[in-house]
Amino acid sequence: MSEQLERARHIGAMRKAFSLVKKRQKANAVKISDFEGRKKRLKEVRCQCIGNEALLEQAIENLRRNGIKVYLAKNKEEAILFTAAEIDGAKLVVKSKSNLTKEIGLTEALKPLGVKAVETDIGDRIIQLCGGVPSHPTGPASHLSRHDIAGVLSHHLGKKVESTPEELVEQVKNEIAIYLNEARIGITGANAIVAEEGAILLIHNEGNIIQVTTRPGKHIVLAGTDKIYPNIEEAINMLKLQTFYATGSLSTSFINIISGASQTADIEKKLIKGVHGPKEICLILVDNYRSDIANSEYKELLSCIGCGQCLLVCPAYAVYGSEFGNDSQLGGKGVLYSALSDGAAAQSDDGLNICLSCRKCLQNCPVDIDTPSMIAKLRLERQKVALEPHLATAYNFVASHLEWIGHALWLEGLLLASKFLQEPDNGHDFEKDES
Repeated sequence: MSEQLERARHIGAMRKAFSLVKKRQKANAVKISDFEGRKKRLKEVRCQCIGNEALLEQAIENLRRNGIKVYLAKNKEEAILFTAAEIDGAKLVVKSKSNLTKEIGLTEALKPLGVKAVETDIGDRIIQLCGGVPSHPTGPASHLSRHDIAGVLSHHLGKKVESTPEELVEQVKNEIAIYLNEARIGITGANAIVAEEGAILLIHNEGNIIQVTTRPGKHIVLAGTDKIYPNIEEAINMLKLQTFYATGSLSTSFINIISGASQTADIEKKLIKGVHGPKEICLILVDNYRSDIANSEYKELLSCIGCGQCLLVCPAYAVYGSEFGNDSQLGGKGVLYSALSDGAAAQSDDGLNICLSCRKCLQNCPVDIDTPSMIAKLRLERQKVALEPHLATAYNFVASHLEWIGHALWLEGLLLASKFLQEPDNGHDFEKDES
């Protein structure tokens, strides 16, 4: 029962965090000029980019021309091998938030090689310390109360840590600073790769990415092949909408545009690289079934910009939490991607059955991804039921709702019980970092 109460408290905290974001979105939506036009433009660009081999080749060519080493990894195994080769024997690397590295299990894969990868985002570092699963791509610790986090940090640091948000952030920040000062290699994801300029774009609020990307030895970037955009202007439009839908804010604190290593020719015009940052930048573009999906009837799934808006409005996610998903792949979109990836089907089908087909994710998606229809189609393909398709769809609708109602009633009962056992806590705000 204690585990069930804890899970209920986590979902309650997550709901509060999500509610704060939705309130901020409501207040700020009217402040974005040509909001609908921006979304239409983004949707068109995403449709043009997904599966566009010519654009991918242009991006790789221009990135290499700018002095960035580029690998193209077919799957997660190749991505891990390329990363390990670039780490080249180092025992410590520092990371910023990256959903792609979570997708391929990079941190765990590096452990047997003797490499310690330390997260530098506050929320991700907390998740790393407690060994849990993130509850949102941009607010990974939104399901944890400050009391939960204080307990995790007290155990990790071997001392009593007060549960005020200010003290918790200070303690995590101070520990991260030790690793940042020691590490010579930084690993990040990327929000966008732009073909015309041959550049990498990252957005963040905490400022940790600036330090990760400027480690003196090397900056390693891992990004999905679906992150390609034609130019900086279109990428910036995406970043503005991504920030709004992820956090409710009008702008992020930082946008980094990286098109090569730092350099100077101020002394006798001799070019010196790595002046105030890494001597080398390496980009590993990861396919991992993206090309297969791009050539299938599920292509629109790759239009996702990783804002997590679908999770904020999903009734099923509000009851099941991260159980509606697979590790880094959360919610309906997540289980759909996992189910379409070879080897993940067996563990993903239960997630497909959780979807309520309510279409709230579609109605609130900035690029109109029809996740419910794709889930319904895949669910019918996977089910070995001798029913006419319309009857099978009706059956799935009723079955998912009955199960959801049962879980919802049980959860509300646990949340009510938890109020008498522990002081309720405020949810956690989100910070937008690269995915």
